[in-house]
Amino acid sequence: MGDHAMAVRRGDHAPARIRVRARADARACAARIAMLLLACLLVLTGCSAIPTAGPVGVIEASDGEPDAVAPVFDPEGPAPGATPEQILRDFITAGTGASDGYSVARQFLSPALRATWQPEERIVLFRSDPRVEKREAEGVYQIQLETAGTVDARGVRTNTVVPSTETLGVRMVQLDGEWRIDQIPDGIMLAQSSARDLLISHSLYFYSSNYRYWVPDARWFVRRTGVTARIVGAMLAGPAPYLQGSVTSAFPEGVTLARDSVPITSGKALVELSPEVLENATNLKLQQMNQQLQVNLLDLNDVTTVEMTSDQPIQLGPTAPDLVKPDLTPDVGGEQVAVAQGELVRIRNGAITAIEGLEPVGALEPRDPATSLSGSAYSFLDPDRETLYVTAPGSEARAVVRGSALTKPSFDPENWVWTTRSVRGRSEVLAIPPGGTEANAAVLAAGWLGDRSVRELRIARDGSRALIVTDRGGVGEVLLAGITRSTEGVPQSLTMPLTLPTDGSIDTATWAGQSVVVASSVGAGEEATPVILHLDGDRESMAMLDGVLGLSAGSDVEDTLYAEAGSTLYRRIGGSWVDEQLEVTDPAFPG
Repeated sequence: MGDHAMAVRRGDHAPARIRVRARADARACAARIAMLLLACLLVLTGCSAIPTAGPVGVIEASDGEPDAVAPVFDPEGPAPGATPEQILRDFITAGTGASDGYSVARQFLSPALRATWQPEERIVLFRSDPRVEKREAEGVYQIQLETAGTVDARGVRTNTVVPSTETLGVRMVQLDGEWRIDQIPDGIMLAQSSARDLLISHSLYFYSSNYRYWVPDARWFVRRTGVTARIVGAMLAGPAPYLQGSVTSAFPEGVTLARDSVPITSGKALVELSPEVLENATNLKLQQMNQQLQVNLLDLNDVTTVEMTSDQPIQLGPTAPDLVKPDLTPDVGGEQVAVAQGELVRIRNGAITAIEGLEPVGALEPRDPATSLSGSAYSFLDPDRETLYVTAPGSEARAVVRGSALTKPSFDPENWVWTTRSVRGRSEVLAIPPGGTEANAAVLAAGWLGDRSVRELRIARDGSRALIVTDRGGVGEVLLAGITRSTEGVPQSLTMPLTLPTDGSIDTATWAGQSVVVASSVGAGEEATPVILHLDGDRESMAMLDGVLGLSAGSDVEDTLYAEAGSTLYRRIGGSWVDEQLEVTDPAFPG
């Protein structure tokens, strides 16, 4: 996504009439001369004319914003005498040109619509070439798109899970003998193959409900001047729908940017906010706001410091004693819990060791073990997955939940143990407090589960999100829901989830860091192709592996990703699976 020189290739379903023009400054021209010194004539020719095809050029913003470096797409305006169908196709292509307020695309619109059209209100990503059809009524047309997803005005991307189509109604008028668009929904249409060139992904960050962790919220923005201001504006507007109620912002509701830009000078981003930012603001709140701005902007190009203003610089005051610096990437270490020879064991550095102080549990035939982030507590199921046990060094294992089709336990950062069970054919989500039992377990509201049966439930290491693999009519789904809690931290509900698109059958999934999920089908004797799912919508297929039975991952998908297959454990190294030659079952990192 960070590449600034990207070629537009034929055959990738990009709109056909995009004309890409590379714009180089004098230094680029000199570099070309140096590299092609022996071909002086060709070099001089290349530097004396602006090419009309080839690599996408980049331009720098004139207002000093380093974030504005973007590809330059140069679509053409309406051709004289063009038919309504051609006008519509060229209008779609013109949506790739964001410069000067989409001035080229606006040329295809009637004067009235030109003034009100909002190009970034909604972006439709399509797979194959759009289909334009005339309807019976005069001047009425429709555009049919095979959609890959949408991006709304806040940058929230929703991916299409299964192939689907969308139809946009359009009304055309003739003005001075030329066809123009008089009615069309706000937004632009982009080929999915061009999305990486035209859009930039960026994770917003919000506080967990206890202010101890940063929770990422993947967004997409059009590559153009002013992206820093749009990122700050999106953060001020609040989290994506699936995170609402599960995360918090330090900024009071109603705070906005006082102007539509965030100047960046010598690495300092100057964020001017509306007066509401100072209402009832304590030093602690102002410092939490400043922290949130920093984590959202410091990894963006050349921003090194952030200053908040509201008519004048905002003074943060002395550091508040209860200010917490949230954890951006919770580290779960390199140690796993697993079952070997019927007992719970630890796996570290390719070796199996006993868990010091833990009473033997072999008589209970443990399966699917889990351990807390602190390593002070353990949980597991019985072979029939009808009883969930909790234990700790120096304590005997005790049964805390009974039920049908219990799912593998998962610990949150506060040592609540999570599982699901089947009750009258429906899945029920349970969270058992530390030291508690089924009697005082929280039963979470998740009406959206409906007739879905839960195959797996994994709590994120920030405690704010739940990764859920469900079965719906025989089809596996990977869902991401927010966790809402009471003021005392008691889990209350799972929000309406975000669906992570996958290819093929999925039976298991696990966290591999804060913004990455790993998923796979499972089955002895079956070939599986585990897939890495990034929360921004990217997918990466891994090497095939026979007989995958489960996955485990630590804080980094590159260094701590394992698959249980057959009777051994495999570790992912680069693009391959390497046999660790460890006879263990059901390995799991803390969480």
